[in-house]
Amino acid sequence: MPFLYLMIAVISVINKIAHLDLEFKMNKFIAPIISLLLFCSAGMSMAEVSDIKKHWVSVGASTAANSELSAPAPLKAKSPTYIGIENCKVCHMPHFESWQTTRMSKAFELLKPGIRTKAKHDEGLDPDRDYTKMPECVHCHTTGYGKPGGFVSIEETPEMINVQCEMCHGPGSIYAEMMMKKRGTYTREEFITLGGMTMPSADNNVCTQQCHNQGSPFIATGFEFNFEDRKASGTHRHDIKYIDMPFDW
Repeated sequence: MPFLYLMIAVISVINKIAHLDLEFKMNKFIAPIISLLLFCSAGMSMAEVSDIKKHWVSVGASTAANSELSAPAPLKAKSPTYIGIENCKVCHMPHFESWQTTRMSKAFELLKPGIRTKAKHDEGLDPDRDYTKMPECVHCHTTGYGKPGGFVSIEETPEMINVQCEMCHGPGSIYAEMMMKKRGTYTREEFITLGGMTMPSADNNVCTQQCHNQGSPFIATGFEFNFEDRKASGTHRHDIKYIDMPFDW
């Protein structure tokens, strides 16, 4: 795994120095190299590698026709939509892997019959009931429910179950595009104002705004949500630095 990170860093440095746009113009020669690195260093299956390779090739094709940065005005005019964690992990694999170890990555399972029966019973819920189709439940156990690109149903959008990146950081279609074209240009403020990105904090606590509040049957009166503790133990890694970014995450 460290070897993979080293190779990605090398490619980013080359991109910076030579302006080759290797990060988002993965042509037919570069894509197989990245695929081989992922397979050998990250322990990914060939199917997963193939999906990521196809993604980068399609990104390269779409950006080849217009290599210039999108102007701020057109970006601002767009409405962001949800794109799902499969798109996020292409650039944020360490975050994805650490997220997989959290309860957020398994949030949808809690809505199924026979799961956490004692906890449900203690709160007056029927532990044998299927809550996977109840709007008041899926709102906080899926990503983007009822919004463009977000969760619709387990049959139509199974890829949007669980509490994914965009539940905390907002729908990613625009800021993902900005990151692909960034070249170290966009600032944190522009990702927020133009891209619609949300950066949760103790002062901007989207956790309690959306879900960890009295609307949940598991939240008792007087409950206090400690943002910093939850961030440290319940989300994903926060020690990753991106050499291409003009700021730290």
